[in-house]
Amino acid sequence: MSGNKCIAVSDVHLGIEYSNRNKFIDFIDNIGDDVDRLVLLGDILEFWRRDPVGVMLENIDIIQKLMSLEPEINVSYVVGNHDFHLMRFPQSYFGVRLDLKRDLSLEYGGTKYRFIHGHQLENKRFDTVEIYETFADSLCMAGDDVGKAADMIWEKIGVGGGGKGGILDRIQNFIISMYSSGPPPKDSLPWIKERIVEIMLEPEELMMKKYEEYAIELVNETYKGEFLIYGHSHKPSVKTELNLANTGSWVKGSSDYLEIDEHGVVLKSY
Repeated sequence: MSGNKCIAVSDVHLGIEYSNRNKFIDFIDNIGDDVDRLVLLGDILEFWRRDPVGVMLENIDIIQKLMSLEPEINVSYVVGNHDFHLMRFPQSYFGVRLDLKRDLSLEYGGTKYRFIHGHQLENKRFDTVEIYETFADSLCMAGDDVGKAADMIWEKIGVGGGGKGGILDRIQNFIISMYSSGPPPKDSLPWIKERIVEIMLEPEELMMKKYEEYAIELVNETYKGEFLIYGHSHKPSVKTELNLANTGSWVKGSSDYLEIDEHGVVLKSY
């Protein structure tokens, strides 16, 4: 293939009823000859409401189809909150090797683009990205069972999992910091459940305006001089003046994606 163009897609949520699975397959089959890179920007697979292995088995044809694009098209998979558990899978699973990342940096036309799924913006409510990802990983293993996920997190904290100074200790310290004094265990489990309920809200129920404000902060502080590409909110947009673009989603009738080349970023729908 010839060309120097990147396509970024996110939030397909393969494994749930309202994912546009067939349309996504057709999209993969018809990627143009001018594309040299495909960025899967997280939540391609749905592990929060389904068993991860079951979802992988059901969609192994799509995963293999994506991997077959190599080497003509470089395929990168930036994990999201709903498929974060992929980081726990063996490097090769079902005969498929995924190039998994937490973020990605690319350059087109002299502009540096930073790709993240977007759940990193949740750290405003969860103190750190690591704390949020611990919650997200537990939900991947527990499905949509809030009580089970909360119990898993609390059991790990209760036995001091992660070692002194580890992420689970930090979660415990964060929980304690939410109170005027250290809470007894029975007070902390409801707090964990409340946070899980929060992060399981549908995108339209979340504070999208706040997410954009947090994204602007990231561009101005962490990723200075870079153009931020993210998903997570299911709200497609390109705001060149802010150095921000959102990939939208492939659920409930949507089929959004971004094209990036030397001329900039363009939002499209398949």
